[in-house]
Amino acid sequence: MKVAKLISVALVTLTVGGTGVLSAPAVTAQAKSTMKVFPKSIRGTWYHYDGKGHYGTTKITAKKIKERSYSFGQWDTEKTILHHRKTTADPDKARIHSNWGVAIKVNGWTDLRGWNQSAGDGAYYKVGHQRYHGKSVRVLKEAGGAMIEVNKHDYKTKHLAKHFQRSSEIF
Repeated sequence: MKVAKLISVALVTLTVGGTGVLSAPAVTAQAKSTMKVFPKSIRGTWYHYDGKGHYGTTKITAKKIKERSYSFGQWDTEKTILHHRKTTADPDKARIHSNWGVAIKVNGWTDLRGWNQSAGDGAYYKVGHQRYHGKSVRVLKEAGGAMIEVNKHDYKTKHLAKHFQRSSEIF
């Protein structure tokens, strides 16, 4: 995941580098502060399958997100601890905390950003539904980018993850 995020950041930097200006999504935070806990709808352990025998996990609690995925021949784990602050706070002036994050609601998505992130887009999470043998099953959608483009689907069971094989991580 880290390599994929670095590639994404590099592409964004190259794309907008000529203008010298990064434009964040047109989002106005309605709240005075960021979220104190993640929504119950996205909490729990979610699985994705890479089609090559590896099951990754996304574990979301009230205040933590821990993602484990297999790419480029190795396991990668990322953990973010949710903290809150005023939405008007300047992240560039905040004390550096590499694994802290803040979250806000954006068009029905939970937008998770780094504690010291002052530009760019975060990771977006939202629960949707898919049909499986005539029944509706929950799916955790993960997205990124200014246009909130879905790049990964996670499921509540390994069986569903393997059935849908929708993990589209960059390898």
